[in-house]
Amino acid sequence: MERNNYKNSTVIVRIVCAILFCLFSFIYLYKYQAEILTIAQHVLSNGQTHYNHLIGAILITLVLFLLQLGVFAITRFPNWFHALTYFPSMLTLAVITDVSPRIDRGFSFGAWLWVYPLLLILFAGFCWFAKQLSFMDSDKRHIGWFSRVTWVNLLVMLVMMMIVGQVSNDDTVFHYRMRAEKHILNKEYDEVLNVGKKSLECDSSLTMLRAYALSQKNLLGERLFTYPLCGGAAALLPDNHNVRALLLDTKDVFLHIGRPVRQPMKPLDYLLFMTESEYGKKAAADYLLCGFLLEKRLDLFVKHLKKHYELSEETLPRHYREALILYNHHNKNLAVPIKDNVLETDYQDFRSLMKQISNTIECKNKARDVYGNTYWYYYHFG
Repeated sequence: MERNNYKNSTVIVRIVCAILFCLFSFIYLYKYQAEILTIAQHVLSNGQTHYNHLIGAILITLVLFLLQLGVFAITRFPNWFHALTYFPSMLTLAVITDVSPRIDRGFSFGAWLWVYPLLLILFAGFCWFAKQLSFMDSDKRHIGWFSRVTWVNLLVMLVMMMIVGQVSNDDTVFHYRMRAEKHILNKEYDEVLNVGKKSLECDSSLTMLRAYALSQKNLLGERLFTYPLCGGAAALLPDNHNVRALLLDTKDVFLHIGRPVRQPMKPLDYLLFMTESEYGKKAAADYLLCGFLLEKRLDLFVKHLKKHYELSEETLPRHYREALILYNHHNKNLAVPIKDNVLETDYQDFRSLMKQISNTIECKNKARDVYGNTYWYYYHFG
């Protein structure tokens, strides 16, 4: 009877740990690290193979579970330490998802080259120690689904999961970028614009991807400043250094605007050249105008806006109207006629808010809550 109870307890612990590991590994790979593994496979295969999120998550989870079965067959840990048979699998999971955002500039395992074998050696030493504690399984009080043994193993599993999450790539902006690039490749521009929508984190490359998606939807002048932006006008175009893509062919951005040029040009110079040449496409004008807004050059913005839009148009993009209102308040002797009573009232409220709060940080935070989706906020705080 006691032997049957022991076997049942062993089975319970193994089932609980197996279910927990498989669920964690699959969800972690499929939902959180899919884009990271996609770029890793893309770079390491020189673009010759494509990572499938579902199949990849299933196969990796299966291989890691088989690895655990092999470790369990060799170690035969007491029930108290069964969760640790997943240590090599968890360690391997951490290694393959610890992908550097600079992987396109050279792949390297980094410190894992010596940390990984060292941890496995330490694990082997612990295996020997654990085998000496086999007498712990004889305690009849620790049998069943809700026994102390089961809870101890669950705790160990959760600790290892947390460590995997901390060790692997958790760069939020890098995840946003890879997710956005994946959607761009699939021409899912609405999905691109939802990536990290509520986050304040960004970099120049993410700004470039969002601008490209907005331009594809003809919304660049309408919604660009609803996102946090980094890098100024230089972030509108890829330079394969500070502003780059890993999955997307950056030539597509230039082809969308006009055509690539052989000699390097500053972004605003390139955009100005495209709008004034036969090569420029419809998107070039909005890129140029938004470039001036990003650099806060309202004088140049107004000058070129007149070339591409009728200022009296009701369909004038929202950020352009906001910029015109701002320009008129700064240059009353050169004011541009524009009638938008709603936006004019909003701007007056914005100015009142800034006058009411003297503390810069407090004013910035309060303004972001109400006006964070306007060009006015970017102009004063961006």
